[in-house]
Amino acid sequence: MQVVIVVLIIGVIVFIFVISTIFEAISNGITAYQNSRKQKTERIAKYGNKLVDFSKTLFERNKDIIEKFADKIKPTHGGYNSYYYLDNETRDCLNEICLAENKNNIGPNHNYLSKWQEFAPAEWVKLSHEVKNRFNKKQSELEEVVRQIELKRHTKEEKTKYIEREVSKKRKELNYMVSRRIDPASSQKINRRNKQGNIVIEDIIKIITPNKKTWIEEESELVQLKETPRKFPIFEVEEKFASVLDLNKEISIYNSLLENDKKTFEENKKFFTNVRNGYKKAEQETVVKRINYVVDRIILPHSIPKIWDADFDTERRIALVEVKLPDIVHNHVYKNVQLKSGVSKKPLNQKEEREEIPKIHPAIILRLAYEIFRNDNVDIIKLLVVNGWVEFNDPATGNTKKVYTASLVIEKNKIINLNLEKLEPLSAFANLSGKSAGRLIDVIPITPIMALDRKDKRFIETREVLNQLSSQANLASMDWQDFENLIAELFQKEFSEEGMEIKLTQSSRDKGVDAIVFNPDPIRGGKYVIQAKRYTNTVDVSAVRDLVAVVMHEGASRGILVTTSTFGADAYAFIQNKPITLLDGAKLLGLLEKHGYKFRINLEEAKKLNINDNN
Repeated sequence: MQVVIVVLIIGVIVFIFVISTIFEAISNGITAYQNSRKQKTERIAKYGNKLVDFSKTLFERNKDIIEKFADKIKPTHGGYNSYYYLDNETRDCLNEICLAENKNNIGPNHNYLSKWQEFAPAEWVKLSHEVKNRFNKKQSELEEVVRQIELKRHTKEEKTKYIEREVSKKRKELNYMVSRRIDPASSQKINRRNKQGNIVIEDIIKIITPNKKTWIEEESELVQLKETPRKFPIFEVEEKFASVLDLNKEISIYNSLLENDKKTFEENKKFFTNVRNGYKKAEQETVVKRINYVVDRIILPHSIPKIWDADFDTERRIALVEVKLPDIVHNHVYKNVQLKSGVSKKPLNQKEEREEIPKIHPAIILRLAYEIFRNDNVDIIKLLVVNGWVEFNDPATGNTKKVYTASLVIEKNKIINLNLEKLEPLSAFANLSGKSAGRLIDVIPITPIMALDRKDKRFIETREVLNQLSSQANLASMDWQDFENLIAELFQKEFSEEGMEIKLTQSSRDKGVDAIVFNPDPIRGGKYVIQAKRYTNTVDVSAVRDLVAVVMHEGASRGILVTTSTFGADAYAFIQNKPITLLDGAKLLGLLEKHGYKFRINLEEAKKLNINDNN
């Protein structure tokens, strides 16, 4: 009997739920219909059956609405409230334009303007920037009028105090705008850290916790139309106050930064669009570059080093990442203990060492594998190999030793559905057939399942050229391939004392790179790309722009452009604040002489021999 009653009660509850759901759906449908009718009525009442002139831009054909809202703009006191006041006015204006255009489904409605811009059509995002710029201009004009009126009211002493108050207010507003600025150039930087700090056992939770935001989301934002903050108006007064002059210097610097930001935003948009498109095509260099961005953006405790290499086999669709792991054998691992005096770090006991320390390396490798596959939205990577290595001072030799201690080969479907935050790293790693050094009571080397091939297939052997040339040789008229070998040989002599290695690339496949320098220094190191231009005419700025693109494409830290001729003024102007070094013919001869070689460069002689600028 009790079972029957329970079944009846459950049946009644289900029936009530179904009925309420139906009524709710009907109610929502009626509400939507009523809102649509209301909007239609409102549109007809305001704009009749206005035809939309698609030959004009959104801004041009709705200028009357924009100006109507501009007339309502009021001066504010700057800062946070000023910024969001204009945002709200822009949002209201856009909603009105949507009504006039019969595009109510596109408008921001009650959403934040910045949030709406992430998903709105590009032409409407552009319109929002144009409208806000118009409102900014109107507000600046009004604020100037108010200021001039105030100045006329005051005595000289009062005027001085008033100006100082205004300067203070403007500086606060400027500081607020400066604090909101994000350098767009930072989006292309990849930051590695070799330093290992003190590890606490609580770091395991942070290691195994996925990023809230994927690289895919960041990349999408970078290729969208970006709004740069508005320029800050110069503070103009009749008298020359020292505080006003100082303020205007700061304003000029800020406005100059904004101009550079606009250019960088466009460069970023193009660059990351190319990266995204290249990734979809499984282009080797682009896939490696994107993996680097993913790994770089993985949020790990500062106690964990972030040093890695990546490679991608296009034929087999295998990605390989080799990552430096913290040395947890020769460095203590601590735990946080809450004392009356505050949090203190205490060494682990034997049980904690036995149970907790072995989780650290598997947690790092699992996290890397998860984030890489999580960001592989087009399934380019069929198989991922992650090798972990440890670097330490070998007590037997006193020398630095590097050994592999962990290796994992994994497919996407085996890791992407794991709940990282709740799994036990060591068990999960073992379940996925990960290869490790066991319980890590000592650094036990393993053989990686697959190793990183550090050989760039573009590289070829260099030929000796320097000692084969006479002192009368004209560098401007020599064979261009010999010239590339000469440059590679020269830089090998220049950098060899610093432990650097130089590789010459194949001419047919150089992709803008004639030679590559590898600097192993962990602080100042990196990769340099060298282009050799055996030219008889002035090298224009386009060649320098191309080199900047190559540096970014290669993930290099510096580009060096060497020529037998000269560079134009525009080329030198362009490289300001860019990691580019220009070596003209005179500097090239000077560098050769430094290493004991005396040659000459005669451009006119080369021109008479019909030597073309072909490399």
